[in-house]
Amino acid sequence: MMYQIGLILILVVIALIIGKKYRSTDNYSDQLIFEDDMDNEELKKLDEEID
Repeated sequence: MMYQIGLILILVVIALIIGKKYRSTDNYSDQLIFEDDMDNEELKKLDEEID
């Protein structure tokens, strides 16, 4: 019984480590930011990039 619980805990830890690696490789610059959270300079910069 203790052997099975130990194996399950080891698998959970391995899964958490692998999940953390995949999450850290995502590009954080792709996160969404709402216009309400931006200041005027950021909005002007976005307008210039679009035009």
